[in-house]
Amino acid sequence: MSDDSGISGTLGRFWRRIVDHFEDYEFNREVLLNRLSLLIILTAGVMIRLFSLMKGYDTLIKAFDPYVQLVSAEYISENGFTAFIHWFKDNSWYPYGFQTGQELYWGVPVSAVIIHAILNFFSIGVSIQQVAYFSPVVYGLLTIVAAYFLGKEAVSTRTGLFTAFFMAFSPAFLSRSTAGFFDNESIGILFTVLTLYFFIRAIKRGGTISSFLAGISLGLLIGSWGAYRYVLDLLPLAALFLVLTRKLTYRLIKVYTITIVTALSIGFLIPRVVQNRFYNIEVIIPVLMIGFLIIVGLVQNLSKNLSEKTFKQVIIVGSITAFILITIFVTIFLSLGIFSNIADKFWAVILPGNRASIPIISSVSEHQPMTWAELFNSIHIMMFLMPLGIYYCLKKPTDVNIIILTMGITTIYFSGSMVRLVLLLAPSASLLSAMAIDKLLYTYSLSAHGKIALTKRKLRITKSIGRDEAVMAYLVIFGLLITFTFHSINLADDYSQSEMAPVIFQNDIPASDWQEALMWLRENAQGGGIVDNSDPVVLSWWDYGYWITNYGNATTLVDNATTNKTQIGMVGTMLMWNFTEAVTMMYRYNIKYVLINSQAGLPGLGSDLGKALWCIRIAESTVPRYGIDEDDFYGISEDERQYLYYDLFYYSVLYRLAAYDSITGFGWSPDFTGTPTSTQPGLLTLAEQFPVYDLKGPDGITYFKEVFRSYGLATSIQDARRYPLVRIYEVVYPENIEQLSAELNYNHPLPVEEETD
Repeated sequence: MSDDSGISGTLGRFWRRIVDHFEDYEFNREVLLNRLSLLIILTAGVMIRLFSLMKGYDTLIKAFDPYVQLVSAEYISENGFTAFIHWFKDNSWYPYGFQTGQELYWGVPVSAVIIHAILNFFSIGVSIQQVAYFSPVVYGLLTIVAAYFLGKEAVSTRTGLFTAFFMAFSPAFLSRSTAGFFDNESIGILFTVLTLYFFIRAIKRGGTISSFLAGISLGLLIGSWGAYRYVLDLLPLAALFLVLTRKLTYRLIKVYTITIVTALSIGFLIPRVVQNRFYNIEVIIPVLMIGFLIIVGLVQNLSKNLSEKTFKQVIIVGSITAFILITIFVTIFLSLGIFSNIADKFWAVILPGNRASIPIISSVSEHQPMTWAELFNSIHIMMFLMPLGIYYCLKKPTDVNIIILTMGITTIYFSGSMVRLVLLLAPSASLLSAMAIDKLLYTYSLSAHGKIALTKRKLRITKSIGRDEAVMAYLVIFGLLITFTFHSINLADDYSQSEMAPVIFQNDIPASDWQEALMWLRENAQGGGIVDNSDPVVLSWWDYGYWITNYGNATTLVDNATTNKTQIGMVGTMLMWNFTEAVTMMYRYNIKYVLINSQAGLPGLGSDLGKALWCIRIAESTVPRYGIDEDDFYGISEDERQYLYYDLFYYSVLYRLAAYDSITGFGWSPDFTGTPTSTQPGLLTLAEQFPVYDLKGPDGITYFKEVFRSYGLATSIQDARRYPLVRIYEVVYPENIEQLSAELNYNHPLPVEEETD
């Protein structure tokens, strides 16, 4: 007889009561594992996006563009949304200024203000900058959840889990949703996935509410990210393919119409979108598709209710009438100039062969065509799984599979055309790859559990599919997913760094050069400009405009919005001209400081010296009247093995300010035939290389005085002046600058500034 007395007996009775209690409940092991797996994926997705905190980096906003989003969010929080809509920034695009509330998409700053207000409501004291830093992680988390439901709705729960996993670790998406990347893409992909989820849900179930939610998601995408054009035109393209495959139904017409009308009703509340006008081709196509679907639907009904002869007569008369009306309609609108063409950037995506003629686009590294190495780096094993997913869609072309197939094929094309658009490839690659794994493992899963009956014919083909084969299949897929995970974790280290404080040469110490330079501008570029009662104007290449205006609180001629190509060309002209001509034009723009990103003369680090080619090409294409010609600066040797730099390059403001009084890997003489590197012995200062140059004047260079030099790549205090990353010069105009400005003959008329593009 067992002894139920004492502590052991009491614990035993307590344990039996717990077991008896839970025996009354039925646990669905599959549901439990599903929820646990999703929780693990979400946790891992958040942790990898907080890698910068784990590394101990400062909570800096990443990249260039997010700084205007941060300042906009702060302005809305302090002054209200109405004031933001009418906010005019006079320190951007001097002397024209910048209508921030009219030119920016609202989604990112407004969402940050909403999150900030909610947290403050619950007495959680955080700043707007803290919200801006962590909000991309929140958007990333929500996107992973949305991706789960997208995969679940499109295929199965298993596909949903794999889709969530791939979105959690996809390098393409990770790079835009890591902590600190407070920009349009971080929230844009969320609304993209939500739009696709609700649209597919509505197509499958015919739900009116899901159609409205798809339209709302697309409308919010329109107000948040310029890539809304892709999704806005993806839906009519998918609808067209459904029509061509004879899958047009009343449900499709209803879902599509509600989605597009709702989306455009919301989207046209955004001034940035309204500026493109309703008649923009990117908008008119989805609208015209509504009419096309209705007409095709009517034709289908008529074919069923009319005799064959009558139906043919109706089709002939209707086609002729429609052709005449469309011709008249298009002719009138084209003659009135109402139709707005597709923007250059999007033509460059559709027809990448024409991109060379648009240097303002080609100058951005993210706008270059995709290479196989970059594709593998961005989506890794999905590169091999996507084709299999496409195969399964073609094998069973249901309504949903045609939509997925359309999305997959188009994103492959666009990401191949422009590296930046690999971000759009991430959701479709994740969904197609998840579908491929699900379909691959499903048969093995049934076999392993003894739930599949093989016929003799199948046995002759496959021999047998037993538990051993199933285990091996699972192990192979598991191994691939593990390599994908570690690949993403390795890249997370790079994504965690801020461009403002990069870790150079992997020494784990972020460089503070840019922060110091911008703080110097904040303290010294206020008041005392060339024009009375004005702030100094800073000349720099457009890459740093948002940093200078929003972090340095200084006035600049251009910024990352690149809205006025003519002014960007003028900046390129001034940087590539010689001192005498350049300072005359600088005087006309009231420039007091010139900021040079010398990067110790290493073009690979993003030096302005490496961007000189684009300064020349943009100036040549936008303001050719000033005589900037690429052939005058660069050339190819006779044996076509060497890229030559001509004298005009060495005489330019950009080169001389970057190379002055420093040891620089790019500062070699025209006679130097070797390959310049940062460690090449015998490199001399500019004065030693070119003693024939006129180096007299303030601080050794005519018309310019160096007022700030960052520490750079120096390894000691003694070397502090030899390897600077960022340099700021003050322009010292001669006393007779007005006379020089009047007398100097450019052989070209003065610039007539264009309106903002």
